[in-house]
Amino acid sequence: MVTGLAVITAMASGAAVLQLKLAVQDKTDNVRKIVQDIQVDERAIRLLEAELAYQTSPNRLQEQSNRFLALMAPKASQVLADPSSIPERPAGARVDSSIDLTVALEPEVKKPTKKRLYKRKGAQL
Repeated sequence: MVTGLAVITAMASGAAVLQLKLAVQDKTDNVRKIVQDIQVDERAIRLLEAELAYQTSPNRLQEQSNRFLALMAPKASQVLADPSSIPERPAGARVDSSIDLTVALEPEVKKPTKKRLYKRKGAQL
C-alpha cells in the first residue's frame, strides 16, 4: 500500500513538474517574442529619428523653401533703415479689397519638360 501511494505521489509530482516546465517554456517564448518586438521597434525608432533629422535639416529646408515657396532673401534696396519713413495711410482711407492677393502670392508653376517627366517616372533618357 505504501508502495502504491509512493508511485501515485511520484506520478503526481512528475505531472506537476511537467506542467510547470511547459508553463515556464511558454513564458520564456513570450519573453523572447516581446524582446524581439522591442528590438524591431527600436530599429524603427532609429530609422524615424534619422528620417526626422534629414527632413528638418536646415540645408534641405532651405532648398525646399527656394523650390516650392519662391521666397528669396530681401535685397539691400528692400530693407528700410528707418521704418518711420513709411507714410501712414490717410484717415478714412479704405483698403482696395478687389485685389486678389492669393494670386500674387502663389509661386510660379513651371510646366514639366520631357526631361523632367522622364525623371519623375524613373526612366532614363
